[in-house]
Amino acid sequence: MKANALNHNAFSTNELKPYEKRAPDFSGRFIRWFLENIYRLEAIDADDACVDAKHDKGVDAIYVDDVAETVYIVQSKTKTKDNAEFGDTDLKEFYGTLQQFDSKQKIEDLYSETTNEKLKQTITRTSLATKVDSGYEVLGIFISNASANDDAKAILGKLQKIELFDAEAIANNYVDLDVDGGIKGKFYFDISDSDVIEYDAGGAAARLFLAPALNLLKMSGISDGSLFEQNVRLALGNTKVNKGLRKSIKNKEEHKNFPLYHNGINVLCREIVSETEQRIDIEDYVVVNGAQSLTSLMAEKPKITDDLKILVKLIETKGDAALSQRITTNSNNQNAIKARDLKSNHNIQQRLKAEVSTVSKDTIAYEIKQGETHGGKEVINNESAGLILLAMDLAQPWSCHQKYKIMDDLHSDIFGRPDVTGAKVVGYWRAFQAVEKALDAIDDKQFAYYNLTKYFLVYGVVSLIRTESEGVIMLNNMKGILSADKITDFTNIIDQLARSLALDLNAEIVDDKEFDYKNELKSPTWCRKISAKLVAQYKKDVLRKKADAIADLCSSLSVAK
Repeated sequence: MKANALNHNAFSTNELKPYEKRAPDFSGRFIRWFLENIYRLEAIDADDACVDAKHDKGVDAIYVDDVAETVYIVQSKTKTKDNAEFGDTDLKEFYGTLQQFDSKQKIEDLYSETTNEKLKQTITRTSLATKVDSGYEVLGIFISNASANDDAKAILGKLQKIELFDAEAIANNYVDLDVDGGIKGKFYFDISDSDVIEYDAGGAAARLFLAPALNLLKMSGISDGSLFEQNVRLALGNTKVNKGLRKSIKNKEEHKNFPLYHNGINVLCREIVSETEQRIDIEDYVVVNGAQSLTSLMAEKPKITDDLKILVKLIETKGDAALSQRITTNSNNQNAIKARDLKSNHNIQQRLKAEVSTVSKDTIAYEIKQGETHGGKEVINNESAGLILLAMDLAQPWSCHQKYKIMDDLHSDIFGRPDVTGAKVVGYWRAFQAVEKALDAIDDKQFAYYNLTKYFLVYGVVSLIRTESEGVIMLNNMKGILSADKITDFTNIIDQLARSLALDLNAEIVDDKEFDYKNELKSPTWCRKISAKLVAQYKKDVLRKKADAIADLCSSLSVAK
């Protein structure tokens, strides 16, 4: 990415297009994009962090990292003029804003003074005052789609605990996964302070050595991701692994010990050009295992000392593509892997994959592994299917923010049941798509497009359908509906009910100014209570055709064979 790609008009049209329903203006969309793509939060965590509204006290987002025990206060300053700059005034004002968060008492005072309910809710939900009082560090993150001028850069050195992400810094930190990867060019490894283990295996030569982290960060392609073209996982974001790496990097006393508990990185090159006691020169290279390490190092570059060294396995492939692929596959297989990867060969997942292909006449692919190719088919990710089943079948929409449990703790509960078939997965997937379309009937768009809202609404729809025996039969007969080519009729029912409930939901929350959907949607009590009210309202409303309207809607499909 180049800095001018963040110019207002171009950035709004391209990168921010997917964020239009989650935030009403450019600034709100920009903050969410930044938190997901630069700070690499999940979408739901990015939305949780945002407090941008009137009377926000100069704060646009608050993110609490409980692993690093750090509170990040984010302020955004956006410019509509192309290639604009900003000066030191905005940074000075932001420094003053940060002082509101440097003690428990000041945070409590801020809570009492502000009229921004989002800010108040976030302070409460994150236990912010208590955590700052317990010793959490408070850091300011100033972000802008414009460039910092010389005055801004000069004042930054005098202001403690502010990290600046202007257009240039954001462009340098953005990993563009669509660019062509692999680095065509030369690089040298500094081995002046390391022994080298040599190993030759037929056509390939390998070297194992310790290289200074600062030397490794001079490799091209870290910022745009092109260095990691063949790395299976790329940089996975703000994960526990990355947090742990960054925490170790920040502790300078641990730098000498880094090679003792770090797995190192694997680098493939076309040719080792020359070797001396001081350096190894290579040409045309790619990192196949180590994206998380290098991106974490880059993020903490100012804190890296000469003592921090990384174990490097360098392999010369002489352009053998097949050998490169085998090395990439096998080296990544030895990494710590996700529960989803472990379950990918589970007989339940393999069965569902085959069944989805059959019932969809091979037009839909049920994805069970990272990196699968599907030849243009519609894809149902098995984690996504698990979340839908969790909300619709197990009636637990409040747990759908815990995606990591789907293929782990909850796998058997969600998937390990006789009635969970490929037909159910496809039918429920279509129902969920219909509910997503109905979200636009909710007036509060930030609430509507908050990640958990769609799971709550589909839970409400299913709860309503299950009040009628015909509805229960229908939900249990996805195979018959698909076989009879009645899936459009089925989704029309879902769409009609979802829009009705969405309208009633508007009335339920419109007068509640303290309504904190980021908290309530994770509460079983709230979800059950509001769903029950919506169901009751639908069934008693005199404007409905009659009390058994659901039965009328479902009866023709419930008996489909």
